[in-house]
Amino acid sequence: MGNNQTPLFKHHLQLGAKMADFAGWEMPILYNGIIAEHKAVRERVGIFDVSHMGQIFITGPDTVAFLSYVTTWDMKRQKDSDCRYCHILDNDGRIIDDIIAYTFTSEEYMVIPNAATIDTILSWLLENSGDFDVHIKNLSNDYFCIALQGPEAPRLLGQHLNTSVKPFRLARERNTIVSGTGYTGEEGCEIIGPSEEVKGHWESLVDMGAEPVGLGARDTLRLEKGYLLSGQDFDGTQTTLETNYSWVIDWDHEFIGKPALISQKNRTYAKLKGIMLDERGVLRPGLPVFYNGNEISSLTSGSMSPTIRKGIGLAYLNLPINSRVTVEVRGNHLNGHVVRLPFL
Repeated sequence: MGNNQTPLFKHHLQLGAKMADFAGWEMPILYNGIIAEHKAVRERVGIFDVSHMGQIFITGPDTVAFLSYVTTWDMKRQKDSDCRYCHILDNDGRIIDDIIAYTFTSEEYMVIPNAATIDTILSWLLENSGDFDVHIKNLSNDYFCIALQGPEAPRLLGQHLNTSVKPFRLARERNTIVSGTGYTGEEGCEIIGPSEEVKGHWESLVDMGAEPVGLGARDTLRLEKGYLLSGQDFDGTQTTLETNYSWVIDWDHEFIGKPALISQKNRTYAKLKGIMLDERGVLRPGLPVFYNGNEISSLTSGSMSPTIRKGIGLAYLNLPINSRVTVEVRGNHLNGHVVRLPFL
């Protein structure tokens, strides 16, 4: 099991959650079953404990210029209370992590890295901040984060906090931050605040009907939408262009990794694409992918989609959409084809 526990750890045990290690954290994988929890989010409303995610605050007069330099997005385009998904790259254009930048003001931002990369991102920001008048502070251990996701999430949020948020906008009331973000493709929000206050939020929303959902369903939900999983769909060797996420790049500003990406644009390379099985089968990460009888790639992600009830996966492929492929599952080659993302 992981060494770290979120402030809701005892609540998960009381709810009978199956716990497992995730990026060094003891996290709930499921409560009542992945399929049931998946459907709860797609059809009603689910609540996730994602307090393992990071919260790094950047403040100071050069905050916008600094974050524009270390991310793929020009933060001068942001307005107060905007949220922005973007990538942090190394000098070769390879993804260190994908993050969401929260704009409080032009001199106050919060960056949300993935759990496994908090220390890496913090070190990278500090290393590249020398020419900027900014202050960088990691408060990840002081904050909780819970995600409320599904068609009924806006109603529950309104009843719980008497507020609402539009997609990729945020509201802040004292120490509580509510953002119109999530990892499921459904309506909803993420609530961030001091760790000691999480119990009241969690218990209130569960009492109102939000179904606790573990990381198992979180994975199938994000996979149906083609969302990247840090450390799995990119592991430090892929560029933003290879992940097929060029939409997160603002080319009209200078940023770390830009020259490498400009050079790559003129070459042919494999991109992350979807594979859907044409016959019954469950896909898993690491399974080999074949084209014309030759192994050409392997799945970075894979599962059975609870919504469309077909095996789906992601792989880096230099093939056009609708190309016929096979995936080897337990010695059997199952037929599938390349599809445009998202699956759903």
